[in-house]
Amino acid sequence: MSHAKVALCSIVFLIAVLSSGNGRAQPSSLPSVETQNAIKRLTVEPRGSRQQNTQFKEFRIDKDKLPAGSAGQLKLDDQGNASAPLVVPNTVLLQFEPTASKSDIDTLLTRRGLTVVDTYPAIGAIKVEGDLSKYFAPTLSDRTANEALLRGVTGVIDDFKREPIVRSATPDVILTPKADQLILNLLTATDVAPITLAAGEVERLDWGIVDIEASKLWTLKGALDGALLGVMDVGFARHEDITFLELLDRIEVHDHGNHVAGIGCARHGNGKGVRGVIPNCFVRATTADVFFTSAGGNPTLGFFVVFSQVLASFDRFLNEYADLKVINLSMGYNWRSNFGINPDAPESEQWRKLVESQGVFLVSVLELANKSGKVVVSAAGNDSSALTHPIMAKYASPFNWAAITAREKGIRNGVIVEAHDQGKKRASFSNSGGHISCPGVNILSVVARDAGGNQSDAMYGTMSGTSMASPYCASALVLLSLVRPGYTGVELVDCMMASADKTDAGTPMLKLTQAIIKCPSK
Repeated sequence: MSHAKVALCSIVFLIAVLSSGNGRAQPSSLPSVETQNAIKRLTVEPRGSRQQNTQFKEFRIDKDKLPAGSAGQLKLDDQGNASAPLVVPNTVLLQFEPTASKSDIDTLLTRRGLTVVDTYPAIGAIKVEGDLSKYFAPTLSDRTANEALLRGVTGVIDDFKREPIVRSATPDVILTPKADQLILNLLTATDVAPITLAAGEVERLDWGIVDIEASKLWTLKGALDGALLGVMDVGFARHEDITFLELLDRIEVHDHGNHVAGIGCARHGNGKGVRGVIPNCFVRATTADVFFTSAGGNPTLGFFVVFSQVLASFDRFLNEYADLKVINLSMGYNWRSNFGINPDAPESEQWRKLVESQGVFLVSVLELANKSGKVVVSAAGNDSSALTHPIMAKYASPFNWAAITAREKGIRNGVIVEAHDQGKKRASFSNSGGHISCPGVNILSVVARDAGGNQSDAMYGTMSGTSMASPYCASALVLLSLVRPGYTGVELVDCMMASADKTDAGTPMLKLTQAIIKCPSK
């Protein structure tokens, strides 16, 4: 099978309803009961139909700064450049200090002329709208439109963080644009076709199933118990090999969501397609809101995943589904292929500030998940290249920054996953600095469309990326929890990370038979 082109920085979150340890005590970032109640009592004025939100402040991209192959995915203007949507205008997210009062919050909103359009009481945050145009106004000293945009982003962060009751602030930034007229930054499936099984052949096993040794656990006690996988992604479709729970009719079709879900949950015993990591698995799927965009005056339907939607999805999955053991979240910036930016470079300090401002919100999400024994796994990201030094995972996404920062505070339920190939080498695209590595190159799984782009419920294809590595590690943790129910989630992660097998970069490769030895039956 051919190597699928990597274009999406996939961030996959695992939330396993398992017990976990908190490590050393640290001051909580979570709001007090009084602050939560204050946020719940705020007047919320919804924006109306989110499909009407068509305006974004865009980042101009110089094709010469993009890695080889990425520029070919752009629709360039007459000057040889392109644009990518980046910021939802006049919208900012605020996270308050844990003891902020209702009067303090009301005073800030009134003084700033802000309207509340969404709330996240569990982490002490709100989404507001107001006139933020002053931050983005161009000046004579701006050499490019991007300078005004970046100055506006950092200006919003710095100004609102000066408020004594504000813990963190961030403009509502696009995480995963799916706008084919701008940048195609979703993974492209290759070798798309139905799978015809030979007489007597059971469902096909991807090499990753063998690599992590999942099949060696399927005969153990508890392995066949039912399990849930929650997937936050971009697009799904009903398929012969996935059992969805409550899949929304309005959900948009795309290969990526199905491919991620199939790695963990492709059905066993149906005589079709492939087998996922978890033998008896059901998928709860959610996707981003859909916005109407236009290119050259022609209406185009596309996905735009913004940071506030991630917080809203977490709010739902953490609070509404007590039975949900895993959430896969595949979103990210993919700085190099989307924007030609190296997040580790000295000149990228302002982009790192944006990641940090969002990561503070997600540290609270991790702490909240940890209180109920949940583990969160994120992908290292796909910013690296075989021709350059590997990019570190920390600033590839706010999720990775939060996982690393939370561990420094003793909250150890964030895990970052790198990708490796069949030769046990770190994938050339995979960022470094992860805690564990899982298969992520030429992965066979479920897709939503046939080779001609038509929706199909019986197609399979190959993709590569940390999008694929993350669900391998995430669903493996769920499988391990089924056969080793006496351990906390963090203990099981420690057993997975104790693997003696390493990639050529020295990262532990997941081997489930080693993990069950490290975590013997109780």
